[in-house]
Amino acid sequence: MKSPLQPDIHALIEAREFGSLKAGLCKMETHSLAELLSGLEEEDLAMVFRLLPQGAAADIFGALELEQQEKLISVLSSEKVAAIVNDMPPDDRTGLLEELPGQVAQRLMQSLRGDQLKIARSLLAYPEDSIGRLMTPEYVAVKPDWTAEQVLAHVRKVAPTKETLYVICVVDDNGKLLDDIPLERVILTEPAQKIGEMMDGIFVSLNASDDQETAVELFKKYDAVALPVVNNQGILVGIVTFDDVMDVAEEENTEDFQKMAGMAALEYSYFGTGFLGMLRKRLPWLLMLLFAQMLTTVALTSYHGLPLFALLVIFVPLINSPAGNTGSQTAGLMIRSLAVREVALADWYRILGREVLRGAALGAALAVIGFGAAYVFAPMAGASLDASQLRHVAVSVAMAIALAVTLANIIGSMLPFLFKWAGFDPAVTSGPFIASVMDVSGILIYFSIATGLLAVSLG
Repeated sequence: MKSPLQPDIHALIEAREFGSLKAGLCKMETHSLAELLSGLEEEDLAMVFRLLPQGAAADIFGALELEQQEKLISVLSSEKVAAIVNDMPPDDRTGLLEELPGQVAQRLMQSLRGDQLKIARSLLAYPEDSIGRLMTPEYVAVKPDWTAEQVLAHVRKVAPTKETLYVICVVDDNGKLLDDIPLERVILTEPAQKIGEMMDGIFVSLNASDDQETAVELFKKYDAVALPVVNNQGILVGIVTFDDVMDVAEEENTEDFQKMAGMAALEYSYFGTGFLGMLRKRLPWLLMLLFAQMLTTVALTSYHGLPLFALLVIFVPLINSPAGNTGSQTAGLMIRSLAVREVALADWYRILGREVLRGAALGAALAVIGFGAAYVFAPMAGASLDASQLRHVAVSVAMAIALAVTLANIIGSMLPFLFKWAGFDPAVTSGPFIASVMDVSGILIYFSIATGLLAVSLG
């Protein structure tokens, strides 16, 4: 949705009142300005970036969506793009370079200045989706023999070039992390007190090679603002800040939600994904689910010669719907519990025992309703049934609901563990996937029971 200020920006550009526009833009907070600019047309957005001071342009560029960054790169001059990319925070720049097409990323790398090029190469050398790609080398590091006064003087000197000042990292002469100390504690202590006297050696750090999801969990666990990052030898190589971790958490949650909806995860936003791109993300999954549903048709056709087949088919949704919904519920609970580390792979057998009992209880409750529904609706379908046949139809529906719901609860709880164990994202065990599995299973259970019971009633 466009902001009311966006037409004003366009009008000022049209009137060539660039001085007034620049003055108004410079008064706005970075993220509010980024949100405002995100709705501008491509030509207006490029003009605004030409007016912004270099430092502000880099900050706002980093806050834009990837598709908007790509558009700006294509319309801005090479000199302007180079200036923006060189001034971007290293972690934001790494995220941009790893998402851009190879030729564009290579062109931007060539525009980086000496130190910035070295930093970019070092961060991109880490595995994709690792903490090394997320961190920034712009941290404050001090030695244990420094006094609080020396530390504060150092902070004042390097503050403009650092990502955050909330955490002071303490390292030895070889760069090994010894501790991290909140800046607040340094400010409140005596100026002559040495940092080594303030250390307790108790700290939490991230490994640069670990997956980014590890950072999300540790930030949640310790309610941290920033955490140091070390390599396998314990050498301090960077820090990760809370805002970067929240971006990762949002991306992971969005990706899981899209997979649970039965589609591939989008690289771009909804409006940033083109017509063909959206089809490529959705159609393969829909085709896979369609083929899965064909198994339901095959299962039904194998029972078409069963007496009262037409009547029995009427109650198929009464079995498949609660089974699919139950499986989706349980799968959702397990996927989320695995994602937030409430449960681990080793807990599968405990969960299996619980969900068997819960599934049986849910199935029994729903079976009672299904039994009554079959008794009411079977005569309304116009079928000529004697008391024994009506009872057997109702019992078939009830037993099928009970067994299908119990099975769905077991499958829904165990499939995420199986996918996680196999190295796949548990989110692919989505509602549509579970529902397709239970449609086939429910029909087989239902008609197998009905075949046996009606054979008795029909002599």
